[in-house]
Amino acid sequence: MKEAVRIIAVAGALLLAGCGPKEPPAPAVPEKSVAEQRREDYFGAAITADKSIAWRPSNLGIKILAPGEGALVQLSDRVRVHYTGRLKDGTVFDDSRARGQPAEFNVNALIAGWSAGMLALRPGGRAVFYIPPHLGYGGLRAGKVPPFSGLIFEVEVLAVNPPVATKP
Repeated sequence: MKEAVRIIAVAGALLLAGCGPKEPPAPAVPEKSVAEQRREDYFGAAITADKSIAWRPSNLGIKILAPGEGALVQLSDRVRVHYTGRLKDGTVFDDSRARGQPAEFNVNALIAGWSAGMLALRPGGRAVFYIPPHLGYGGLRAGKVPPFSGLIFEVEVLAVNPPVATKP
């Protein structure tokens, strides 16, 4: 008899346990990751949502406009490029075409975002680099670029390791 009472008591306790307070609901999952929020702060919501931009873990974004041909640019290369640099509000802060002359750079001497972006290009290739502040000028003012600005560069690779121009 004691055994039957014990079984009924345990069964009753188990039934009542299911009627007790429920676990609180899990907290809502944030709609945006920290990385997405930072991209939006640096470049705006439309750019952040653009699915044609390949975002790297560093928050560098690369949008290939034309793939180009040949071997990929290497850090040890010198490149001749046309480029336009602007801020998220559209302010152009540098433009090689406006100067009427392409620029030449050693890839390994560029700001980190440019150097990393260049490695995705080939001669004749065009891309837009979305460079977060830590891969650009950081907290420094650079000409018309305010500190902690995201940079947007449209870059066209005209030549890789071009012959050095001799002055007459």
